Parts: sequence; C-alpha cells; structure tokens
Amino acid sequence: MHLFFSYSRQQEAEIKDLVDFLSIYHNCWFDSNIGAGNEWWKEILSQIRNCDVFVFLLSKDSNISKACKAELGYAEALNKHMVILQVEEINMSFILPVLKDNNITPYLPSDQGRKNSLLRNLKQIEDSKIYVRENTDYDAIPEPKIPMSEISMIHTEVKSDRKLSIEEQRKILFQIERLVEKKTEKFDNIQAILKEFLNRDDINYQIGKKIDALISTAEPNSKENLNMPDTNYDSGAMNDVLSMVEIAVGDKSIRQRLQDEIHNPNFIFGKWKRVLSVQNNQSLPINVEEYLIFNNNYSFQLIQNGMQITYGGFSYNAEFLTINFINGMIDTRSFRCFKQELFIVQYMNYLPFNVDCYQRMG
Repeated sequence: MHLFFSYSRQQEAEIKDLVDFLSIYHNCWFDSNIGAGNEWWKEILSQIRNCDVFVFLLSKDSNISKACKAELGYAEALNKHMVILQVEEINMSFILPVLKDNNITPYLPSDQGRKNSLLRNLKQIEDSKIYVRENTDYDAIPEPKIPMSEISMIHTEVKSDRKLSIEEQRKILFQIERLVEKKTEKFDNIQAILKEFLNRDDINYQIGKKIDALISTAEPNSKENLNMPDTNYDSGAMNDVLSMVEIAVGDKSIRQRLQDEIHNPNFIFGKWKRVLSVQNNQSLPINVEEYLIFNNNYSFQLIQNGMQITYGGFSYNAEFLTINFINGMIDTRSFRCFKQELFIVQYMNYLPFNVDCYQRMG
C-alpha cells in the first residue's frame, strides 16, 4: 500500500523511525526532502491524492498545525482511509472534529510493541481492501491553499516595506525567540532572518542589541536565557498600563497595591475571571461572564457564560503572550501577570490602547 504521513516537525525523529520500519512492507511518503513554496505544496497534495492510506501522527503540535490541518481536511474531502496514531498524551476534548470521527490508535513511546501492532493493523487493512475507493472524482475536490508556516509569516513581516513600530518589532523578536526555543527550524535559517531584521532602517536600538546577541549565538540558549530578561525592565510600561486602569475606575491605589509585587510570567497558569476592560481610559461594560484557563500542558480555553467558546495552545516570554487558536488564528499581546491579577494589553502607536483585567480563581 501507498502510505502518506502527516505530522508535526516536533515528531521528526518519530516519523523517520516509523517510516524506516514500515518501508520494508509498504510504499511510505512524508515531506522530508521537499522544499518550501507552491511546488512543495502541490507535491504534497499529489501524494495525498495518490495514497491508499492517510496516516496522521496526533500530537499537541499536529493538532494545531496549519499544514497538518490542511492536509487532514484535504484527505477527508477525498474520502481517504485514515489511520490516526496518537504519539503523545493529549487531551482528547481538544482534538479536531475529523479525528474524533476516526478510530485513534495509541502509538506511545512507552509501548514497546507499538510497531508490530501497527504492522498487523495495516496488514488487515490491506487484506480487506477497505481503503479502495471506486470512481472518486478528485478533480471535483477543491485544493486547499498553501498554508503559511510560522517562519514564513515572520519572514514576510521582516521583509515588509512599511515602518514597523517598536511594539511590532518586539512581537517579531518574540516570535523568533519561540522558533529558537522550539527547535523546529534550522538555526541557520533563523539567523538569516535575524540579519535581515537587524538591517532594517527602523530597528530600535535595544531590540537591535537583542537581535545581534541572537545572531552570534552558536547554539540556541535555554528558554530562561532567551526569554526571561530582568523582571524590572518594563516598570515604565507597567506604570502606563496601571495608570490607564486607575483612570478608568477612579481608583488611584492600584499601582500602590502592586508596587511590592513583581510581574512573573510563570504565574499565568490557572483560571482567570475577567473583571474589567479598559479602552482609551474608559471602562467598558462586561456583558458576558468570561474565564481564561491556561493549563499546564500549554493548552488554552476561553469560557463565556459557562460554554467553551474556543481553545488552542499558548506560549509566552517576559513580555508577550501568544495564543494559537484552534481555527489557526494567532494573537500576540503584551501582558503583566501577578499572583492574583492578570493584565492583557493591546498597544496602538506605542501606547496601551486596550487592557483586559482578570482575577485568579481559586
């Protein structure tokens, strides 16, 4: 049989080991040697059309990956027979709907017999011919658009001709730091983007120093070294945010109350209730009961009026919180987190424009 493998780059070692094993028995294909761009995407879609079985490696990363979701959706539209392999522990409440409609086979590293079990399963599929589809008009199925990878989106921003604000430069730098930390891209490619970033005419001096330090890094540093600067570095920005909230609610004690506390991004985990929204120094009415939940497995939930509205994954550094929603949207905002209070900030023209204020629950 012809097997197509869809996977996250985080599972690169797993997929290579699996394909090495199965290639003795089946024709296996995954996108290890295909370059970026439109031709790369056309080749992937061609391989999906020509495969007998679509094998999806289910992990936290593949569940939210734009490319994986596009491949999975196309295979579903083509009515391909699917084999879903769960390669790591994941909350099944958060998986994509199409995955829930297919049998999920545990393929965890702790199971020493997982390869042979999978081989027997594929043999049953091959013998029964249940993967055969008659008279399928693939030309009638629209092809999904090429998904933009995270590094491609960052590169597009770096190459932009428009002037980037300091806030935008900080966000780009944070996103690059995330790539370094995740180790899903070759560091040489990241360095090339950093050099383009540094050569922009509008680059801020302090940001330029951080970019230069990253460029000269022989090996990617730890998350703590790259993403956790001195917690007192943003006292001015914090003062602006709290001042805006004080004006909106008419309470000048907020900054005094928090003066002995330190913004610690690691306090983010837990359940938070929105108690106030401030925009342009004005308090906005809260018409829904809203909770944000940041789980220890880096999954995110938005609850409104007792119902889960959306979910996804999240990451953060000392200044920025990025949420990857399940629909593919990515939202990055500045934030300030204390033991019992959380402020999520949107900037405009270098100044805090909107602040959502939350209190810890429990």
